[in-house]
Amino acid sequence: MEKRRRNQTVCVVTLLLNLFFSGYAWSDAASPVITRISNGPTHSTPEYKGWVTHVLPTGRTIRPVGLVNGAPNFATDVVRVGNHVAAMANGATRAQTITLYDQKSLDRVAEIAAYKKDAGKATPNSTDVTDLHGDVIGHQSFFQGMAVGPDQTLYAAGGDSGDIAAFTLKGGELTLSRRYPLIWQPFPKDQYPYAYQGHYVNQPRLFYPDAVAVGPHGKYLYVAGMLSNSLARVDIQSGQTDYLNVGPYPYAVAFADGGQKLVISLWGGNAVAVVDPASMQLLGTVRVGPSTGPDKTAAGVHPAALVAVPHSPDVFVALANVDRVAEVDTVGLRVKGFLDDSPYPDAPPGSYPDGLTIAGGKLFVANAGNNDVAVYNDQTGKGLGLIPTGWYPTAISHADNALYVVAAKGLGSGPNVEHQWVGDMMDGLIQKVDLNELSTHLPAWTRQSLRNDGFTDAQREARHLENVKTTVFLRKHIHYVVFILRENKTFDEDLGDYKRAGAWAEPHLDLYGPKDLPNLYHLARHNTLFASFMADGEVTAQGHQWTTAASDSDFVQRMWPEYYSGRGLVPNPGWTQSLVPGGAAGTGGMPLGVDNPYAIYENLSVLGKWSNPWISYPQRLFLFNDLLDHKVSFEDFGEFVSRSQAGNISTVMKKHLATGFPGWDRMMLDTYREKMAVHWLEAHPGAQFPHFIYIWLPDDHTAGRSPCYYTPNYYVANNDYATAGFIHYLSTTPEWKHMVVFLTEDDAQSGADHINAHRTFALAMGPWVKKGYLDTKLYSQVNILKTTEAIFGLPPMSQWDENASVFSGMWTDHPDYAETRLLPMQVPVAFNVGQCDDYTLMRREAGALGHPLHPNSKWYAWYKARQTQRGAGLPPPGKGEAYAPTTLLKVPGPEQMKQEWIATKGVKAWHKEVAYLKAYAQKRNAPIAAYQAGETE
Repeated sequence: MEKRRRNQTVCVVTLLLNLFFSGYAWSDAASPVITRISNGPTHSTPEYKGWVTHVLPTGRTIRPVGLVNGAPNFATDVVRVGNHVAAMANGATRAQTITLYDQKSLDRVAEIAAYKKDAGKATPNSTDVTDLHGDVIGHQSFFQGMAVGPDQTLYAAGGDSGDIAAFTLKGGELTLSRRYPLIWQPFPKDQYPYAYQGHYVNQPRLFYPDAVAVGPHGKYLYVAGMLSNSLARVDIQSGQTDYLNVGPYPYAVAFADGGQKLVISLWGGNAVAVVDPASMQLLGTVRVGPSTGPDKTAAGVHPAALVAVPHSPDVFVALANVDRVAEVDTVGLRVKGFLDDSPYPDAPPGSYPDGLTIAGGKLFVANAGNNDVAVYNDQTGKGLGLIPTGWYPTAISHADNALYVVAAKGLGSGPNVEHQWVGDMMDGLIQKVDLNELSTHLPAWTRQSLRNDGFTDAQREARHLENVKTTVFLRKHIHYVVFILRENKTFDEDLGDYKRAGAWAEPHLDLYGPKDLPNLYHLARHNTLFASFMADGEVTAQGHQWTTAASDSDFVQRMWPEYYSGRGLVPNPGWTQSLVPGGAAGTGGMPLGVDNPYAIYENLSVLGKWSNPWISYPQRLFLFNDLLDHKVSFEDFGEFVSRSQAGNISTVMKKHLATGFPGWDRMMLDTYREKMAVHWLEAHPGAQFPHFIYIWLPDDHTAGRSPCYYTPNYYVANNDYATAGFIHYLSTTPEWKHMVVFLTEDDAQSGADHINAHRTFALAMGPWVKKGYLDTKLYSQVNILKTTEAIFGLPPMSQWDENASVFSGMWTDHPDYAETRLLPMQVPVAFNVGQCDDYTLMRREAGALGHPLHPNSKWYAWYKARQTQRGAGLPPPGKGEAYAPTTLLKVPGPEQMKQEWIATKGVKAWHKEVAYLKAYAQKRNAPIAAYQAGETE
């Protein structure tokens, strides 16, 4: 009976998935999309394929084959331990984990939960694993790498905790037995990234171990320290440690040549280092990509995973950013050749190989970008096929003729109606594939994998022909493109009360309505609204790369969970951030006089020491680079652009940057940003008017309930007015007759959505756009870039935009050249209650007129005089009033949503909403797992 009920649920969910992703709404659009494996290991057989088949926000499909089970959020490594396999997960969560699975059945056996603070103060939530054997430990983190000694001791890299944690396995239980502390090592000033890249306020700098290997005789541990550019050798018995500088961002370590060579991949160095493990001497560095140096502008190749070729001095190195695998001779210190890991001939980057293993004469390559494992002959390099996996596979291992793969994002995201944070709500996945099945199933698996990604010849040809038809129309009528990007909202959060959207809108999840967003509602009614529009990334760190590069790099994917969860790293997704203790420029956390949101473009020296984002860039860089190369005029208001390795922006690129446009600063309002942009465009009429405009208007991010800042309602209303004001101005220009304007959010992380936690909204506006049109086809941010590329004849930047559809169905042959309306704000200026210090008040006053608070400003003089009158020093911003980088460019989970809701609608409304949501799942007669994931609070 239970089995029959389960099969019925599968059929219903699969039907709803098919209806939704075919572009149709159904009467109950809030029906669940189940993305958790809550009933233990599941075989991906035709009978149960509904449980593991999902369409991702990117439009691709996943259906991992073999035996699968859930793992905690963002699994990054998998190793064999005795008769078990262990999976490490280091997501942006309170606890990071190592989970032990039975090697044969893939049942969960034990779990270690590590908290960065005191574990005794941690409050387990409903999704914490409480029925498994294992430890709960405090003051410990995990990051990326594990290794197993001859005695089956499991060693885990500690990242932010700056150590290696050792665990003994006995009777199916993991127990912490020892920690090996590691100390930061200075590196040469001429070595990338040229300055320490971690937070070190009131604490020492971090070695940041991210990989560990056990020496051939089990005497030493060899550990890579990412923030130290160093290798550590640790005597397992005594703990004595020796250090060696090896190069930028060491990533993985592996033994080769019968244990006589130790190879370290250099994530930020386009090379691998080869070390004599006995003497701890650097034997040489082998380049696997272009040479690096301060003046180099090309993106890095990102040497990542390593695997030694059996009975050989060679190692394979995954080059994650360029879809290649290099074979390095560790004796001759040379590259023997490269293996092309592209899914089809001449494909742009996007496979992102980041995991390797060799078994049975075959090289297996985990492709994070394409959600598969590529299989090659390890001697000839011939491609043999593809194995479908979960979303974003990060590591691969083998044992007893079986592959074990972990995928960071598992089965994807469903709705987040309990206000889960999309940054950590997705379970990871562990997958077992029987290698005996390769001979019979690999051809079918390969076809399935290509279909999942839309990479079959037939799919690509059909898409191309359809795009060509639309492109002919666009090239004739559209000559100007404007891309307006806002911050962090779901569809339901802003448009839940938009009745014309029907089942695509959920009024109970509407946080800001027509009063706060009169212009958004008006624009939606009179233009094209995309109701099934997805953000391709989870958070801001990824979002701005997806909206400018049609992908994000493996570095961004793996690193954002670390700094979003406050684990010792400076955010580095593309922006240049200050490394001076206290915060980022323009946030109020900087020393007084350095609080300057213009500094990242105008004068980096103002920031003192600053982060170097070069390692974060995807291979083909950003849309701005392509516009420059193809001589398409453009102006960038507020978005980052690529820099050289030393952090410099080219002179020719700077000509297209509105360097006087303020960066992130919660005290500078979007109405000021809009006026700046309009004034600039008014000064550049006619032939000087740029054909592409990108503008960042971030006020709808809000500042929650932080004292003295504007209320969330006012931020949102101001952003709405500024956005509509800019669009209205554009509609008065001569260029409007051949213009399209796209408006969307960078991500959907700050609110709830009844269809998908990645769902946001997008609008298309302009004379050639249909009026009052609701487009329900599945699109994402990449489709905006694809359409822009089609208009200007630009090449694709990644596999995502090459295989995306140009917007179609929304264009009209009957243009309407009328000016757009600008509706007045209905929300008065208001500020969050709470105690304000003079510093914050002065930032607010200065920011209202677009000025930073610096020593030459009249506000600073007033502030200084006031402090003198009071006989006080210069106090730092009060607690909760200063935004550090790790809180600025993210919404800290359900708490931020709670803050916004209470500040917007009040405490009673929040409790009423919570009660509604708790009854939501029961009313839908769906498993609670359909709505619970990650860290609900």
